[in-house]
Amino acid sequence: MKHETSHGSSRSALTVKSLIGGVAAAALLGLSMNAQAQTCVVSNWSNATSLTDADAGTQNTLASDNRRYGGPCGLRAPGGGVAYVTDETPSAEGTYIARFYAFLDNAGSDPAVIYEATDGVDARAQVWYNFPNAGDLTLRVADNGATDNDLTFSGVGSGWHSVEFVWEAAASADIRFAVNGATDLEFGSALDTSGFQIADASLGNVNGGATGSMDFDAFDSRRISRPGRLCRGLTDEGRPVGGSGFQEINLSDAQAIFAEFASNGGTPAGGIPDYDENGFVQLADAQAVFAAFASAQNSCDINS
Repeated sequence: MKHETSHGSSRSALTVKSLIGGVAAAALLGLSMNAQAQTCVVSNWSNATSLTDADAGTQNTLASDNRRYGGPCGLRAPGGGVAYVTDETPSAEGTYIARFYAFLDNAGSDPAVIYEATDGVDARAQVWYNFPNAGDLTLRVADNGATDNDLTFSGVGSGWHSVEFVWEAAASADIRFAVNGATDLEFGSALDTSGFQIADASLGNVNGGATGSMDFDAFDSRRISRPGRLCRGLTDEGRPVGGSGFQEINLSDAQAIFAEFASNGGTPAGGIPDYDENGFVQLADAQAVFAAFASAQNSCDINS
């Protein structure tokens, strides 16, 4: 089957749990900012296992609270036991695409399932960290041969990681895995996943394997139309596209990021302020965005 890369296809979106406050409720089911209480919540997910709203907190400049990739809120799953949120929006899906961001520097070195999509009983797709080796990210997919099939990005390094996979139920399934915008990994021989389906998805310390905390953000699941990576440094995602047809970061983004840094997180920037994706919003992020703007190297590598 063809997996489209454009946006706006009919019936494409399942859920967008971008963890950003101020987005219309019809489009957001995630760790959104509660406008009345001014707190970040997990209650818009279908279920939360061993997590409360306190685990969906805000970030200050030193990241002593929850890290987040975009907006004011982010999910922190503690180590040492199962702790995750579950989305039950999927309904017997035969095609499924998911993208999320994860900060795993403090997770420890033990193998951990950080994402799992099931048919309601059995796992059909999982994302593992520290498997098969420390620092690896692996997509594990089940097939009709009752075997586990793995695609692995080795030694992904520190900081925030974008994780995206494409899954379908088919006798010769087109399954793809991408980390940090790298070229897709694909299975050398197509898998037989016919008759399978996706009924729910969980994000966090799913198997309890992580011994330290992990942070998650920007979960997006779809039937078609891959979401791709978000635009680093863009603090106003509603801004019109630039002349190139792409979103462009500009001086106002540098100013918004500097304001967050200078206030120790008291005035959080919108969008994606952590330009270098190191888990901290710092002066260096504002300087890098300004340098990109000043040198006209400021076009995002995604369409608006």
